Amino acid sequence: MKKWSFLYLLSIKKEKNLKFGKGITITKSTKIEGTNTIGDNCRIYSSHIGFGSYISENSTFIDSYIGKFCSIGPNVNCIFGNHPTSKFISTHPSFFSTRKQVNLTFVSKDLFHEFSKQKHPEKKYSINIGNDVWLGANVTLLDGITIGDGAIIAANSLVNKDIAPYSIVGGIPAKIIKMRFENEDVDYLLNLKWWNKSIEWITKHAAYFDDISKLKTKLRSEKIEKTNL
Repeated sequence: MKKWSFLYLLSIKKEKNLKFGKGITITKSTKIEGTNTIGDNCRIYSSHIGFGSYISENSTFIDSYIGKFCSIGPNVNCIFGNHPTSKFISTHPSFFSTRKQVNLTFVSKDLFHEFSKQKHPEKKYSINIGNDVWLGANVTLLDGITIGDGAIIAANSLVNKDIAPYSIVGGIPAKIIKMRFENEDVDYLLNLKWWNKSIEWITKHAAYFDDISKLKTKLRSEKIEKTNL
């Protein structure tokens, strides 16, 4: 672990209620909301880690926004940059990029978009992971993708396009397997945004999180009680 990274983490560990493993690097440009666990040998650069999210060992995130209450398995990585696959004679960057990745370029201006446009509204992160997302072990994320709230990405998957909220996907590339809930319940949860509720609210209602119908019934009864006061 780099000394400056170690000292930085020590300075925020208690304040942010953090737990971190050995050999990790987190740059100061990374925003950490708190109550997070970062596993051994993780590297986090210029990213955002939402409240309650954990990242398992040997994972690397760069320029990524991670929402609240996310569960991230081991060996999750990001891949940045693209190469042309049609029209161009060569896929080598010296023929389309002025960045001189190998100290060589034959062009005076960029002819191909190497990196996807950054889309996050709060800050322009290249990879955007919603809230309550579960990424399985060995998942690979390509730049420019957005993973919707509540989605599940199966182990060993390659995510190369946006993933719908509350969908379960898997494969290379990742394709939808099924939805976690019916459309009505998906809309309900996206409107509820429970991850933005206070800790007091979540603690009060956590006993109903094992069944969406139970939670909906509980919240409906509370609304009726409040109306009758």
